[in-house]
Amino acid sequence: MRRTGNAALTPGLLHAADLTLDRARLEVQRPSAEPVRLAPLEMRLLEALMLNAGQVLTAESLITTIWGAEGGDRTMLKQLVYRLRAKLEPNPAQPRYIETVPGVGYALAG
Repeated sequence: MRRTGNAALTPGLLHAADLTLDRARLEVQRPSAEPVRLAPLEMRLLEALMLNAGQVLTAESLITTIWGAEGGDRTMLKQLVYRLRAKLEPNPAQPRYIETVPGVGYALAG
């Protein structure tokens, strides 16, 4: 098994912050919860955060990682974070997993 940042890698699976991301199935699993199906962009966002768990990723770096040459913007990123939190967080109004770092970007609590 390899580790990148604070995330453990196994073929097709990524583990960080008590989450398991199944990249092949586009699903994330929380402890004692049913797997949650993700849209491809949601999966890219969560994957980037999990690979860098505990580190703050700038909005610009996330936009480049998620949308690449197609381009995205901060509004699109905020909407994507909102949708992912709605699927992932027990209480999206008080996020446990995806933290906002005002003026900088986002981090996965690690």
